[in-house]
Amino acid sequence: VGGALMAPPALALIANLFPDALRRGRALGTWSATAGVSAACGPLVGGVLVQAAGWRSLFAVSVAGAAVLYAGTRLLPPGVVDGPPRRLDGLGNTLAALVLVGFTFALIDGPSRGWLTGPVLVAVAVAVAAAVGYVPAARRRPDPVLDPRHLAIPALRGAVLTAVVAYLALGGFTFVNTFYLQQVRGFSPLATGLLTLPTTLGTLVLANVSGRIVGRHGGRLPATVGHLSFVASMTLLALTVTADAGLAPLLVGYLLLGAGMGLVNPPATNTAVNSLPRERAGVASAITSASRQIGTNLGVAVLGAVVVSVLALTGQPTDDIARVAAEAGDDFTTALRVAYALVAATAAYCAYATWRLFRPPPDRPAGEEVVEIEDAPTAPPTATTAS
Repeated sequence: VGGALMAPPALALIANLFPDALRRGRALGTWSATAGVSAACGPLVGGVLVQAAGWRSLFAVSVAGAAVLYAGTRLLPPGVVDGPPRRLDGLGNTLAALVLVGFTFALIDGPSRGWLTGPVLVAVAVAVAAAVGYVPAARRRPDPVLDPRHLAIPALRGAVLTAVVAYLALGGFTFVNTFYLQQVRGFSPLATGLLTLPTTLGTLVLANVSGRIVGRHGGRLPATVGHLSFVASMTLLALTVTADAGLAPLLVGYLLLGAGMGLVNPPATNTAVNSLPRERAGVASAITSASRQIGTNLGVAVLGAVVVSVLALTGQPTDDIARVAAEAGDDFTTALRVAYALVAATAAYCAYATWRLFRPPPDRPAGEEVVEIEDAPTAPPTATTAS
């Protein structure tokens, strides 16, 4: 809840403080670098804390972080709301939550319970019904949580697709790779975090580079190259991950994953914000933030489901992945390679899709990927802007 409340206003503030495309691209690049690096730092920081002070220290650090965040808000410029606030779309939020919860439950429990068991089928049915019912419900609302007409904008669709796939790759990788490094290879939590350091470094370096490219030339090139970097990373890992693989190819794969994260984050954020009028920057940034969370959830659920399903085909029990990974390392790495190959194929399609969707309109500069919608809804503007 805290993260969901903080991210959209932050991006809306950036969009309004930096009307110039080049400066806004750089600012969003910095923001995206922070977001990507914080996600990539999870294994490293978590490993250090668990090794040094136990797992409870993770929550103590969050309390200290909240205090720092509150102090930081005092440095923000004063703001005013441009017009009356939007009304909360309770029905839309409920339907969206049912879609996510239903599909996530089915993906996580399907391999162990059975795909045709009652709870899984009910979860899928609820998710599908909620997804089908969302569109007519949104059209009747004056302020829907997500106006379906927004998704008619190609650049916004590309931004959503990019954010979902990028965090699917990172979230799923972080989840299954932890089992591989700790259970199969026997590394400590601290060593596991240190081995993923190339991912963090790749994200940090390339995000700032990507932000500058986006500000000058738009998001098409860095988003496409970023997806291709995911393809290279996942393909390399799919070919080399074994119970006794050398560390060099693994580290290269981790570095390529981080490079992909750094490249795709700024264009996804910048394109989403620029795809809607500036007074709707809060809506656009909320869409991007939600896409990241959806991607992370899908990554854990999908890659976990793939690994469990492949283990079941090899005759291994699926009730305790950590134990299976430790006792049957070869079968686990086989399942891991299948999961990585699936991500590589998905990223390859997204490289093609983003190349087509991120094309700027011919009558605008490449850095300004704003697309107008015919008959667009004229809800009151909601972004918080600097006084």
